[in-house]
This record gives sequence, structure tokens and C-alpha cells, in this order.
Amino acid sequence: MSRTGIDSANTKKNRIYHIVYTIMAAVFIFMIIWAAAKNRGQSPASLLSEGKIPFDEGWYLEDGSAVDVHHLNKISSLEPYQEKRVYCKLPDDLKEGISLCFRAKNIYYQVYVDGELRYEPMRRESSVYNKSFGTRWNYVPLYRGDAGKILEVRFHTVYEGGRACIDNLYLGAAAGEIVDVFTGKAVAFSTCLLILFVGLLLIVADIPANLQMHKNHELLYLGLFAISIAVWCLAETNLLQFYTDDSRLIQLMSCCALIMIPIPLVLYLDAAFGFKSKMVVPGICGLSAAEFVICTVLHFTGVRDYHETLTFSSIILAISASLVFYSILKKAFQERKNKIRNVYKVLRTVGFMGLSFAAVIDIFRYYRGISNDNAMFVRIGLLIFILCYGSSSLEKMINTIKLGVQSEFVSQLAYRDGLTGIGNRTAFQERLEELEKEKQQLPGIAIIMFDVNDLKLVNDKQGHQRGDELLVCSAEIIKTAVETAEGTCYRVGGDEFVGILSGEDVADRCEKAVICFTKAMEDYNTVKGQPFRISIASGYAVYDKHQDKEMLMDVYQQADVRMYENKKMIKAKRIS
Repeated sequence: MSRTGIDSANTKKNRIYHIVYTIMAAVFIFMIIWAAAKNRGQSPASLLSEGKIPFDEGWYLEDGSAVDVHHLNKISSLEPYQEKRVYCKLPDDLKEGISLCFRAKNIYYQVYVDGELRYEPMRRESSVYNKSFGTRWNYVPLYRGDAGKILEVRFHTVYEGGRACIDNLYLGAAAGEIVDVFTGKAVAFSTCLLILFVGLLLIVADIPANLQMHKNHELLYLGLFAISIAVWCLAETNLLQFYTDDSRLIQLMSCCALIMIPIPLVLYLDAAFGFKSKMVVPGICGLSAAEFVICTVLHFTGVRDYHETLTFSSIILAISASLVFYSILKKAFQERKNKIRNVYKVLRTVGFMGLSFAAVIDIFRYYRGISNDNAMFVRIGLLIFILCYGSSSLEKMINTIKLGVQSEFVSQLAYRDGLTGIGNRTAFQERLEELEKEKQQLPGIAIIMFDVNDLKLVNDKQGHQRGDELLVCSAEIIKTAVETAEGTCYRVGGDEFVGILSGEDVADRCEKAVICFTKAMEDYNTVKGQPFRISIASGYAVYDKHQDKEMLMDVYQQADVRMYENKKMIKAKRIS
């Protein structure tokens, strides 16, 4: 059976395996989904948080007026750094092992029970931190003896007009509430980790890809964008607090990651699609860099911290996002006339539609008040977008590398001798032209001519294959000798070779090369049983910078004359 027939049979066989495996996977997936839907019960996580009591009602101020702790910043008499107190009575049937569980945002606070300090978060200080705690989960232990007592929260804000709140207030087991928080944020947290992982993969993939081609860092820029997005989203989930317990550091990470997003995003768009205006990339990058400098100066001088300057970051990010949609839509309209489907178009369409639908779903959920996590689908959409566009860029880069390798191979064919593998006449002529332009700056240039004797005799007596072997062996001897003298060699005719040396002491190096190749010939010829005897004539000429009017072609001809003199001498010795 022919090779084509074997490949066709293997393809059919593999197709059968694929179909069988697909059927197996479909059956198992259906079984799992059906079992999960039919026997859905209460999860262990929900059992841990069973019996928790919402505790966000009944709060009041010192004057007895009711207060909405979800919007502390709306208290009329509230001033930054001015202490306020809110109160609420604990239930009369408080059980043992219960904790006050809540999330605080942009406030400093202490929790008291009947005037006794029960809880105060550790306040770490550093010049790099923002002014507030950021967003922090808290779990304050309560006891059965606290039943019916007054719970007091003393707090003060740091941002004038900024959001300040206490929300997600419950009375329940701390362990159950922590598990509940993790369960509720599991999808968001996993998506962020996946985006981070994909970003790192894209950056790693960019390194070998750009070693082989003209630098186009699509993968690098997309990877940096993905990492910035992932860090920002991870900080916004508020789950990192359970690993570091430093909510101020997490808030700083969130602000800094947001500032870092626009530059790699715009650079990626320019590398992937290109902007008609040359001012777009320097404009956005310059604006982002200026924002970084200004915000950093304001932060460390204490005028405004990074959190207070988020408006500027949001504006630049909004401009960058607009450029994303503009670039993608523009590219889509440009390719609309091209009816040929390729992997780039399909991946870009899937990525763009995935992000767009995710944004629409989250906007709808936000206005309907369906969930506290208003960016759940946007994160998934971003993951799909980065995966699709990263795959598209990777595929395009792989194809470009293939074309580059093919082009390099063709280029090598143009400048390499097909039989011996050394430079050909074209490469020699171009090198000679280069040296002609540079000869005044070089201490010296030497040209060595070589001519292989008895090629016609070997061809006639032993065949052209033996003649080719003679040329290959001779080329190897010449190449080794010339490279020993730090030169390069070329095959310029059927049995003619040239070596070029440049730099210091070229005459001494030529002598060294001639001695080297003469010894190599003798070593070869002394071995018994060789199919032919190698004999090579040689001659060299030297140019130095004092020979202003002499052309290198004249030096080449001098070397050629001396090589023929050596050839006659070899022939005369043979006859005698």
C-alpha cells in the first residue's frame, strides 16, 4: 500500500476513535447533569451558615434617629475624621458561638458591647498605603451573656463624599460566613486566576516567538493587559484579605492595577490592528504616564491618595475601552468584503461577541438588582476575549515565523553553495563590495585563492560522484584552515575557492592558513585506501590602508596569479 493510502486509512481510523470518544463524553456529561438536577440537596457550605440572622435593621444614631448603615456617607452631619457612633440592640436569645459578621468600606472603626471594646482591626501604617482600610470583612465574637446588650460601632470616614458603608451584616457562625463568602465569590475568584494564568502564558509564549522574527509583541502586550485586569479583579473580590489580612495593601493593589491597564491595551491594539493616526498610541500612553506621575506625587505628598484619583484612571480606561470597540468594529467592516473564513476572524468574532454579551447581561443584572457581584459575567467575557484574541495572535505569529523561516531558508540558498555548504560566488561578491567601502577603516585585508587539482581527472576516471566527494573534502580542509585564521571562505567556481581575512596581521594569518591546509592535505593523503589524492594550489595577496588607489579586485587578481604560479609549480614537481 502506498504512503497516501496508509495515511488515509489512519485518518479514517482516528475519525472513528474521535466519534466514539465524543459519544462517551456526551453520555457521561448528560448523566452527571441529570443526577445533579434530580438529586439537588443542601450543600455542606449552606449547612455551616444555617441559622444566620440578618442584622442590618434597627440601627440608630446617638440622638435616636434611624440610620442606614449601608450608606453611612449620607449622614447629614458626617465630616471626615470626625467620630460617629451607631447603635443596635443584640437579640435577647443570642446563642453561644455567634459572631457579628460584616463588611466595612472606607472607614476606621471599633466595635463595643455595652461600652466594652470588643474588636478593632489592626491598623498598619506606611507611606505607600491609601488613607482608608479599603474594603474589609470582619468577624466579631459574641457570647450568650451579650444577649440584649447594646452593640456600638464607633467610626470615622476619610474621604469627603466617598462611599462609606457597613453591609453584609449577619449574626451567625464566623466559619459559616467565611465559607459563604468564598462560595459566593468562587466563580469570580476562579475566573480571575484563569485570566492571570493566561496572561502569564501569553508573556512566556512571546519570548521564543520573537526570537525568530521581527519584533511584534502582540502576545506580550495582551499578557500584560490580562495580568493587570486579573490583579484588579482579584483585589475587588475582597478574598485576598483571607490570605494577607492587610486590606490596605489590597486596596493599593486594586488602584495601581487599574492605572496599569491602558498602556498594554493600547499597545496591543496598535500591534494587532494598527491605528491610522500616529498620535493615538503616544497620546494614550503619554496621558497614562502623566496620570501615574501626577497621582503618585499627590499620593506621597498627602494631597490625594490613589483611591481619590480613581476618576482620572476611569476616564483613561474608558477612552481605551472605546478604542477597543472602535478598532475591532473597524477591522470587522474592513474584512466584511473578504468572504474567506479564517481562524483569525472566527476567534476575534467569538471573543468580541462573548465580551459584548457579558457586558449586556451584567448591565441588566445591575439594574434589576439580581446580584451583589455586578461584574461576574464581564470577568468571564474578558477571559473569553483574552483567550480568543491571544489564540488569534499566537496563530498569526506562528504563521509569520514559518514564513520567516522559509524566507531565511530561501535566502540561505541564494548565498550558500549547494554542494559544499559554504558561501557561493554571490556571497563573495557582496562581501568584497562591503569591504571595498570599509577598507580605509581596516588595518588590512587579505584574499587567498585556492584551486583543486585533478577534478577533471577524477570525474573522468571515477565518475562525477567521486568528483563531488573530492570537492566536499577539499572545501572542508579549506574552510577549516581559513576559519583557523579567523576568515571566511567561498566557492567561486567549479574547483575554485576564495578565503577573505580582514583586520590585524592579515599576512601572518594567511601564512597560518596555508600551513594549516597544507598539513591537512598531507594528513589526508597519508591515509591508505583513500579513493583519491587531494592536491590544492593556493596563493594570496594583501591590501593595507596605505594602498589608497588599489581596488580589492586588483588584490583578488594578484592572489589569482600567485595561485596559478603555485599550480604550475605543483604540476612541474609531479612531472619530475
